[in-house]
Amino acid sequence: MPKVKMPRSVPSLDMTPLVDLAFLLVTFFILTSSFRQPEPVTVDPPTSVTPDQIPKQVFLITIDEKGRAFIDITNQAVKGKVFKDMCKQFKINISDMDSAKFVGSSSIGLKMGEILGYLDLEPSQRTKVEMSGIPYDTLGMKNTQLYWWAYYARLAAKNDYETRKDEAEKRKLPFDPTSAIKFAVKADSKTKYDVVKNVIQIFRDVKIKNFEMITGLEDAPAR
Repeated sequence: MPKVKMPRSVPSLDMTPLVDLAFLLVTFFILTSSFRQPEPVTVDPPTSVTPDQIPKQVFLITIDEKGRAFIDITNQAVKGKVFKDMCKQFKINISDMDSAKFVGSSSIGLKMGEILGYLDLEPSQRTKVEMSGIPYDTLGMKNTQLYWWAYYARLAAKNDYETRKDEAEKRKLPFDPTSAIKFAVKADSKTKYDVVKNVIQIFRDVKIKNFEMITGLEDAPAR
């Protein structure tokens, strides 16, 4: 009895669902991404041969050659908390939308009374704003706006560290003790020494004992 030959068919794979999934993922990331605004100030710090990188979690005070002070906080949760504390300190009413805008912004170098107006601007208009810097007194550091930024940043950073540590212990997860928010100063190489000294004094006044100086990288001297 002759064998029955079954017709052979070439296997095929329908790629339509995969393409749909790819476009859905792209759309999701586009809609949920938060793009940082261009930095309002560019400084050229002095150079050193240290290989250390800028900390990922940092409260950074940037000082340009004119002595203007700008602050930035890379931890979004801490940045939002500090902004709310600052607004409460200076009796400024804000909404959740205002807080979200501030968290998504870049470095800020404005007086507290000017920040909400700045946040209401379109991103393209913000780049045209000439920031005057966060006020600080070159003679007496306490009770200036820069002082309070550093003060509330220290409190929020400590609370963030302890909260994450307790959560890791409850869930029995590994915890990196070096993941605490660092404090740093980045000054232009042309900034006057007295200005940098006064800003560093603010850290001392708010009891921030350990902080870093951000420098540019240069080649190590030849031996």
